[in-house]
Amino acid sequence: MLWIKKYEPTIEEFVGNSEIVENMMKWAILWKSGKKQRPVMLCGPPGIGKTTLAYALAKKMNWDIMETNASNLRDKESLNRIVGAASSYESLFGKTRLILIDEVDGLQKDDRGGATAIYQILKTSNQPIILTANDGWALNIRELRSACTVYDMKKINSKTVESILKKILEKEGMEYSDVVKKIVEKSEGDLRAAILDLQAVYTGRKSVGEEELNVLGERFREKDIFKAMQLIFKSMEYEKARSAIEGLDLDFEMLMGWIDENIPNEYEQNEDIARAFDRLSRADIYMGKIRRRQNWVFLKFAMDIATAGVALAKKEPYHKFTQYYFPTKIRKLSLMKENRLKEREICAKICEKSHVSTKDAKWIYLPLIKLVGEKSTNSFARICQFYEIFEAEDIAFLLEKKITDKEVVEIVRKIGKEESKERGEKNINQFF
Repeated sequence: MLWIKKYEPTIEEFVGNSEIVENMMKWAILWKSGKKQRPVMLCGPPGIGKTTLAYALAKKMNWDIMETNASNLRDKESLNRIVGAASSYESLFGKTRLILIDEVDGLQKDDRGGATAIYQILKTSNQPIILTANDGWALNIRELRSACTVYDMKKINSKTVESILKKILEKEGMEYSDVVKKIVEKSEGDLRAAILDLQAVYTGRKSVGEEELNVLGERFREKDIFKAMQLIFKSMEYEKARSAIEGLDLDFEMLMGWIDENIPNEYEQNEDIARAFDRLSRADIYMGKIRRRQNWVFLKFAMDIATAGVALAKKEPYHKFTQYYFPTKIRKLSLMKENRLKEREICAKICEKSHVSTKDAKWIYLPLIKLVGEKSTNSFARICQFYEIFEAEDIAFLLEKKITDKEVVEIVRKIGKEESKERGEKNINQFF
């Protein structure tokens, strides 16, 4: 069992940010007495206890808790289906339900109404809501911030972190050493990371020296995905492979995409490849259950099977250098999205100049422009001039990049007016 779960504090044991903890207790007591309160946003760097505080509070008040991550709530429909319903009613047995939405600053500009939908839920919820954010002042959540009582949590000082690690070692019957101080320094106020590192160093040992610190390698805060891949594919140890996701700044389903892409690059034996894909598919089944039921208990099983399960699918490690690649499927989806945005921009120019609908611009004008581009460079250049299509990337998109670099330069230079040439030459570097 992970020590961060095993030694998860109660509200009385929670360390650091004592004033905020006190205010959160008052907030919860008022909710329990029937006085509706504003939602709360807890802000601060990873590992300082934002989510832990929410769980400790729910446990103290005997509330049910529903946790979800903002990155999983990309559109208004999913938000209203998952969070909206939960925020309107008590749980099945009449208990108050605490809604916890993690990392709301992770919402992106292209999220389809996600921030707006969350804002509406904050204003109308009949259940207590806590939001967490690593950056509480991010521009994309300013509307959410205005609807909440905001608390900025501070990093825990090193002496406090050290005392917590010492107590954990005492409970585990392990000897304290100077190595703990080095773990504290390495954590930089991130208590969660410090406890994970402590468990990694002490697992299977009663006492440790500085040489055991090598098991940690580089701090995995904003961990390199390539190092994570190496840890999973080269390892023959369960715990070591499982640790690949600790501190990795990457969505777990994206990580599964990386593993899926690189299994054939790493494993050579057909049996190893088959076992690895079988285990990854099992992890995907658990992720499907999570999405359908919003039951996050399954996440630990998905994580274990996708990391340690895939790692132990091989009979023996492959002692070779492997180049790990970004998932092809995700890259293609990203390219398709970029192409759709580019198509939309060009169609907007066609609509403005030719006074036609977006539908006609897309299905009639755009194919004709592409056809002209295949037949006549000069005619294509004049069309680009008329529609003010000067960007080298736009030209390459229209010609579906079936051209050499020199031809792109020549087309841009042929576009009519002097100012067109200047703009074309200025932007041609973006294409390269």
